Amino acid sequence: MHSISFELSYAGATEELVYKASTHAWSGSVPGFGSIELKFPMQRVDRDANLLLGAAWGENFPAVTYISIGFRNYLRMADMQLNVNEWPALFKRRRLALTRRGRALHINVWGRDYRYQVLAGKRQHVLLRDGASITTTRSEWRHPRKISGVAQGNIDNVDVALAIALQSMYTRNLTFGGALYSLPGRMLSRADLPDF
Repeated sequence: MHSISFELSYAGATEELVYKASTHAWSGSVPGFGSIELKFPMQRVDRDANLLLGAAWGENFPAVTYISIGFRNYLRMADMQLNVNEWPALFKRRRLALTRRGRALHINVWGRDYRYQVLAGKRQHVLLRDGASITTTRSEWRHPRKISGVAQGNIDNVDVALAIALQSMYTRNLTFGGALYSLPGRMLSRADLPDF
């Protein structure tokens, strides 16, 4: 088992507005894998449903795209689509669970089962699969200048790209308290697709 630390730095925002929000970008290097970038929201995918795109990619990484409804410059879990090199992911989540582990997002992609959950506070998240874990920490919750990570175990480029792409996700509702706090705003922004 080995451990790799990495950090992505905020590269700035574009001046073009996508669904009333600037596109934000982070870039960095992961030892043993190379450089990687994260951008979101990148473009409006569907004008009617207000679906936005976030993506992570790099020289030795698969392209991970995340499409969903935008909320506060992040992508919600409502109507989400996640692809790793165009392979679609399947999701499962217990919306009424009370614990962070119980509310975790379960992802199946490329025949791998992952669990993505919030750790301490709302800035730290972990992506887990058998024999591998990647813990990411945002310097600030809403507008992080840095996104740091520690990858442990038998990790590969798919694990790292997926963990970085998930930084574009609005994760307040992965905790019960966060779900209650953000419910009014999420309901008002998109009343027909609650993602409690």
